[in-house]
Amino acid sequence: MSALPLAGRTVAVTRTREGASRLSDVLRSRGAEVLEVPLIRFAPAGDEAALHAWLRDLSGVGWLLLTSNQGVTALSEHLERLGLGAEHLAGVRVAAVGPSTARSLSAWGRPADFVPSTPGARHLGAELPAAPGELALHLTSQLAEAELQRALGARGVRYARAELYRTEPAQLGEAALARLRGADVVTLASGSAARHLAGLAGTDFRVVAMGPQTADAARGAGFTRVTVAREASLEALADAAEGAVLGLS
Repeated sequence: MSALPLAGRTVAVTRTREGASRLSDVLRSRGAEVLEVPLIRFAPAGDEAALHAWLRDLSGVGWLLLTSNQGVTALSEHLERLGLGAEHLAGVRVAAVGPSTARSLSAWGRPADFVPSTPGARHLGAELPAAPGELALHLTSQLAEAELQRALGARGVRYARAELYRTEPAQLGEAALARLRGADVVTLASGSAARHLAGLAGTDFRVVAMGPQTADAARGAGFTRVTVAREASLEALADAAEGAVLGLS
């Protein structure tokens, strides 16, 4: 009998191609057969000129809010196209939605000034140390939910949103869908992936969510067998997959 905890189990990784490989490596190291089936893809921002106007002149912005690793990647790419780098953000405070996004910021060269005690938009909105009347600029995709805006608005913090990139559903053929339905566990790293999975193939899946916000979105989409990673990290997501597999034994 294998000592590897995920031996003999198939785990579907639904992150984009860019984000799938590291998680897949972690899962394979634990014995899993990994099925990579990206459910979403990232496309360019709809109004790049408006975005770049924001990024060139951040005067008056008290906080920049980043709520995904893709947001950090897209921000760095847009600033590079403008001939700017991480140092351009020295005069504005930057908040990350959780530890994973904060790590991406640090790796880029601009550590986060604030990370909420619990990952998630509602916690970021409730805990952000912004004063009433301050402007918080949320750099995100067109699918950003309203939780963050509501939480900040309730405190009198002004909220603005700039689209860094677009999140679009990936198209899957019948063969890919059949393989996905055969997985023991499906990993979800975003609410949009959870909703797209439900729309494509229904909710009869055992899923593991990167964090509480993704788990809430999965339950809202109709999934009932949801395991939540203890933190937003690849190791924690793999641990959650193991926990889900225990329920199959």
